[in-house]
Amino acid sequence: MAPGKVSYPSVFVVDSKMRPPPLPPKPGRRQRKEVIQTLLVILVCVALCGMAVEACFIYHLFTSKENPKEHAVTPKQKPLGEMKPSKPMAQLTTGKEPVNGVVLWHENHQSILHHIKHKADEGKLIIEKEGYYSVYSKINFKEDNIIFSHSVLWVTHRYAGNEILLLQSSRLHPKLLRSRATDNSYLSGVFHLYKGDAVFVRVKNCTLVLSNAAENYFGVFMV
Repeated sequence: MAPGKVSYPSVFVVDSKMRPPPLPPKPGRRQRKEVIQTLLVILVCVALCGMAVEACFIYHLFTSKENPKEHAVTPKQKPLGEMKPSKPMAQLTTGKEPVNGVVLWHENHQSILHHIKHKADEGKLIIEKEGYYSVYSKINFKEDNIIFSHSVLWVTHRYAGNEILLLQSSRLHPKLLRSRATDNSYLSGVFHLYKGDAVFVRVKNCTLVLSNAAENYFGVFMV
C-alpha cells in the first residue's frame, strides 16, 4: 500500500427479505380484455335495440286491431282516361248521317284519339307518325234488294289527286232470298301509312245504314 493513503474495505449489504420488483403485464392480455369488453357492450346495445323494435311492432299490432278503420288503406282509384296507349291509335263510333256517302263519326267518352287527329267535318283520321297500322271498320245496315257497298279509302300526299281504295265489301240481298232484316259489314287490314295521310269510310246507299254507336265504328292502331 502506498504511503500516505488509507484503504477502506468494500462493504456489500444484502437484504434477504426484499422481493424482486413485479414484472410488467404482458400487452396481449390487456388488449384482449379491452376487445372482450367492447364486444360485450356492442352485444348489449344490439339486444336493447332489438327489444325496442319488437316492442314497437307489438304496440302497432295491438293498436291496429283496436282501430281497424283508422288504419285501413283504401285503394286509390285512378280517374277514367288516365292510362294512355303505348302506341298511336284511334277509335270512333257513328251517330251522324253520312254526307255524300262519307260516314261521319262522333267524339264521346268512348272515343280514343292518341297521336292521331280527327277531322270531324270530313270523317277522316289523320296519321301523325309513320308506321304500319291496322285499319278496321264495321257498319250495320238494313237488307234490301239493292247493293250496299262499304269501303275504306286512303288519301296521301305521295299520290296527289285521287283517293286510293284500301278495303271494300259489297252486299246484295234480293227480297226473295232475304232471311234477316239487318246485316253487318266488317273490314280490316294492315297498311304502311305516312305522316299526314288520311283514311276514311264511305258507303253506297247510305240510307240503309243503321245509326247505332255499338254497331258502327272506325279505327286505326299502330302494330
